[in-house]
Amino acid sequence: MKVHSSSDQGLFGSSLFWLLNRLPYFFEKKLYPHWEIININHGDPARKNNIIPEILKPKRVDKLPTKRLNLDTIPAYNFTDFKEANFYFNHYFEFNEDMIKLSKHISKDFKHTLGIHFRGNDKSKTNHEAICINTNQFIRKIIQYKRLNKFESIFISSDELKLKERLKEDLKKLTDLKILYTDLAPAFHLDQKNLDTKLDLTKNAVAEMLALSQCSHVLKSHSAFSGWAKIINPDLEMYRVNKCKNNWFPDYYLPEF
Repeated sequence: MKVHSSSDQGLFGSSLFWLLNRLPYFFEKKLYPHWEIININHGDPARKNNIIPEILKPKRVDKLPTKRLNLDTIPAYNFTDFKEANFYFNHYFEFNEDMIKLSKHISKDFKHTLGIHFRGNDKSKTNHEAICINTNQFIRKIIQYKRLNKFESIFISSDELKLKERLKEDLKKLTDLKILYTDLAPAFHLDQKNLDTKLDLTKNAVAEMLALSQCSHVLKSHSAFSGWAKIINPDLEMYRVNKCKNNWFPDYYLPEF
């Protein structure tokens, strides 16, 4: 069986999440299909924009495909529990080794680290998924949360360079903690479609998400990207800083700070 899906949206909120939601169906039926998960913003151009295997590697694939099935026709499971989501994802997939290696390099100095993720670009001013929060509001929440906990460093992640730079500069002034960040240039996923470097940019984003999962705590704005860090590490203490407008997993099931 070959299972096909196609997306022109983000990796974490569409392709990965749609795939995750169908894994309980395949698990129940003991199916381990071939995967054709197409994403024009994130996939491998050499493989017709498939994210398999350069982003995701299946742990098991049974037989040669004799039937093609659209992922959208499979009943979607509504997750509410991060450990359950982690089980199904890890049963079927792992991220490619080069992203895991990069994430370990990024997180090598993490010790009692507060991870910060601020989703910018299209979600910073108008957002049908959550109430928007501005940079000043987010920084106030970071300082409040820091006073309640003991950290040695803060790791900053954002998909918008201007926001990342603003957080770096302001937090250096407002706290005596070590400020950690990568030199990887953030990219807005909808701008990647025609870039020759889109696969490398995607791998960098996945590596940052995996690094975020290794923080002690995480404060985040509404985003599937950082929500996946909690799926990867269900024991991670993670809080959302803005209100959801819907009950979608994963962000709705995070406590709000």
